[in-house]
Amino acid sequence: MISLAQARALIAENISPLSAVAAPLGGACGGVLRQDVWAKDDLPGFDRAAMDGYAIASDDASEKFRMVAEIQPGAAAKCKIGHGECARIFTGALIPAGASQVLMQEDVRIEGEFMVPVERSRVTHVRHRGEDARKGDLLLKSGMRLGAGELALLASLGVTRVKTSPPVRVAHFATGNELMAPEKKLAPGQIRDSNSTLVATLVRQFGGEMVKQARVADDFDLLLEKTRALKRSFDLLLISGGASVGDYDFGKKLLAALGFKIHFSTINLRPGKPLVFASRGKQAAFVVPGNPVSHLVTLHVAVRLAFEQFSGGKTSWTLVKIRLAEPFDFQPGTRETFWPARMEIQNGELVARALRWQSSGDVTGLIGINALLQLAANLAEPRVGEDISVLMLEVP
Repeated sequence: MISLAQARALIAENISPLSAVAAPLGGACGGVLRQDVWAKDDLPGFDRAAMDGYAIASDDASEKFRMVAEIQPGAAAKCKIGHGECARIFTGALIPAGASQVLMQEDVRIEGEFMVPVERSRVTHVRHRGEDARKGDLLLKSGMRLGAGELALLASLGVTRVKTSPPVRVAHFATGNELMAPEKKLAPGQIRDSNSTLVATLVRQFGGEMVKQARVADDFDLLLEKTRALKRSFDLLLISGGASVGDYDFGKKLLAALGFKIHFSTINLRPGKPLVFASRGKQAAFVVPGNPVSHLVTLHVAVRLAFEQFSGGKTSWTLVKIRLAEPFDFQPGTRETFWPARMEIQNGELVARALRWQSSGDVTGLIGINALLQLAANLAEPRVGEDISVLMLEVP
């Protein structure tokens, strides 16, 4: 068996970023930027008022100022402010020539056509041209994930289309004679397929697009026929079940028949030991152990990296140290363990609580999961109050 670290290295080495595509800003949210973006102009592009108030020359010590103009946002400031003069101005409006300070309207009183300062300070309340960025400054680097803030910046720069990574096209087959659709009534020995829903949800979360998803019986020839029919229509092939060494576990055999190169088939990991990873040209494939907890863990600690490699984005391996809030039934083992857990805020402090884990098939143990406790091989039982290594799956 290889370690998880070695497995992740092999995944990273054998998957290359997909070719970038141009996308409108409205369709780029969550995508990975595949170009550097520089400021085309100074930001802001002109001196502007940071408050509603009155624009004056900062060195004008007059006791009162005659109002000579009103300047609204978006309007040109056609006047020039002289000694003893001011302009009524609103937040975001262009500072007129001759002015260099805005007195807030709360700090003045109005006497007819004059503004009389009640309180003055050295604060100018002016946002100066280029104080956010100068023309030519690098603002966004290739590889960043595009969220609301990044898209807002692109819009302010006049960028309406941007190069991003396309969604990773995923084909998924859940294998097993016992699997039935969730809406079906079960016969003895049958179970409802929860893995297809779990996989589809995480594929969307990881930035993928499901191009094919189906349940298939434990029939090698049938699965081979269905996967061959896909040809090049996918980037990532996921097979649920068939990763172990039983009579009907033919995941490795299937990938070999499809022309994939097997890079590893077992990891020193609990749960998820019989995880298979392979590649074929620019395509990649995983055979994931069938139990739901194993599915969730391996999808986060291994398969998610494949999505990140395809997208050309940064690796989201967010391990942090968090205090363990309560004891749990941990049994030390010889494999590195990722235990389902929940991070939550308790008395203003972030703490971690292990979720119940009776078996790798216990879906009820995944309720509320937003983290995995990272427990080294042969680790002694963690003690309450100690800091423990936690892989964050999402922000609590």
